Amino acid sequence: MSPQNIYLSPSIRDWVVLPLLLIMILTGLLRTLTSQLLRSSKPLKDVKLKSVLQRGSRLRSAGGFISRDRWLRKKDYYTSKPNGALRPEGPILSGSEEEPAAPAMPNPATAMEGMMGNASFMIQNMIMMQAIQHFFSGYILVQIPFGLTKGFKLMTQKGIDLPTLSTSYVSSLSWYFLVMFGLRGVFRLLVGDPAPSTKQGFEIQQSLGNGFQNPQPFKSGVAFKGECEMLEICKYRSVIENSERELLGNEYPKFKKRVVKGKRKDDIFGE
Repeated sequence: MSPQNIYLSPSIRDWVVLPLLLIMILTGLLRTLTSQLLRSSKPLKDVKLKSVLQRGSRLRSAGGFISRDRWLRKKDYYTSKPNGALRPEGPILSGSEEEPAAPAMPNPATAMEGMMGNASFMIQNMIMMQAIQHFFSGYILVQIPFGLTKGFKLMTQKGIDLPTLSTSYVSSLSWYFLVMFGLRGVFRLLVGDPAPSTKQGFEIQQSLGNGFQNPQPFKSGVAFKGECEMLEICKYRSVIENSERELLGNEYPKFKKRVVKGKRKDDIFGE
């Protein structure tokens, strides 16, 4: 039998599709904030020191987007002797002392934080799935603008058993899964961090790989010294200055020299 085409009412879009999308965005933000509260806060001193290192690294890697004068002033702020921001005698390191390294002992709390965040993610998904199955069971919400093979039927039409229905139609439960995985980029723009499930899963794997041990202490003196040396030997290279030449490539207009009344001038010519 040929696939069956159906008409989707605009009321489904207004009262099911858009509310589900809004609810999932709000619950995703709530899950992100909850996972941040469950994590142990880092010391303010380490956050400040790592922020200075990150700004110095960005000046080396992406400093070509600013003018030469601004780049030299920033470089002088970080590397000037003896009070540069990356110098041991500078205002950043002079007011902070490195704490002695703690003995490496098992720390189950490191893994428990990630497991608690992952558990909250699973519980929220279970509640959302049960709510969608209860309130929106049997709904066809949207239609994909391209054809799919029958192998995608289990993916796009969960909760609906209609053999003659085209695979391009998406049920309410399948719409939930598609939007859940498709909103990771939106959460990254809104929050600035990776998806909570991805980040928490990585933390759990890292904790298991380290054998539930404490992470290595942050040695600010060594890190600042290395970053200062690399920034000192770094040379300014403008990215915008040669942007037209790099963009046009072989099509960039060439120059030839000509003599006009005894003076040499540059003339642009093209094919």
